[in-house]
Formats: sequence, structure tokens, C-alpha cells
Amino acid sequence: MVGKIVAGWMVITFSYFLTMYAMFTLYRAIFKEPIDYNWDLSGTFAGIPLLIIPYLLAGVYTSKVFVNKRSAALWVSIIPVLCERLLIYLIGYLLVLGGGDGSMNGITTMMFIRGEAAPYYTHTYIICGVISVLICMIVASYKPKVNQLPH
Repeated sequence: MVGKIVAGWMVITFSYFLTMYAMFTLYRAIFKEPIDYNWDLSGTFAGIPLLIIPYLLAGVYTSKVFVNKRSAALWVSIIPVLCERLLIYLIGYLLVLGGGDGSMNGITTMMFIRGEAAPYYTHTYIICGVISVLICMIVASYKPKVNQLPH
């Protein structure tokens, strides 16, 4: 069971980075500007798919691999949600403590993270992790209705 959960984490991690790469590349191609130029637009453009796509795929994985789908989906999704948000903040905090990229007058950790690496990383994105967990659980426990012909 633990091996299957870890494999689910790998599904989320791989699809997260693939989604991030795709969104950052598409943003530059569509808007003709770097991802860190317009925080609100780029954050929304990258953040929404990052909240949905990895956890949608994890829900599909969970529905195929586990018997107790809903509880497995909870464990497959909640740990990556918490770890991702904490890890991004911790790395940003440590970089700010180390002086960041030079002038750090009045720059908060959240501003540094959004400006340097993750424009989607807002308080809203952090809170919406709950939505990611719910998406995974809903997809994992979804059972399509089978139409039966009357006899």
C-alpha cells in the first residue's frame, strides 16, 4: 500500500512539473513576455492548471490502483499539497534570509517567491490546495453509470 501511495506522489510530482513547464512555455508564447512580468495574469494562467491537472491525473491513478479509492486519494493528494506549499515557502524564506538577489528592502517572502520563481504562489493558491485534494478524491471515487437495455 505504501508503495502505491508513493507512486501516486510521483504521478503528482511528474505531472506538476510537466504542467508547470507547459504553462510557463505557453505563457511566453501567447503573451510575449516573461512569466514573472505580470504576476496577476501569469499567476492565474499557471496556477489554475497546477491546482487541477496533477490531481486529476492522481485521481485517475488512484481509481485504477486502489480498492479503497476515496481514502487512498486523500493520502495520495494531501501530502503533496502540504509539502509543495511548505517547501516553496521554506526555500523562498531561506533565500530572503540569505539576501535574495540583491536589494531586499521591503520585500516579503511571498513577494520574493512570486517575483523570482512562482507567480502563482499566493495566499489564494495555498488555500485552494483543498480543492486539489477534493478533485483527486472525486475523480478517484467516480463511477460512470452504465446504461442497461430493458429486456
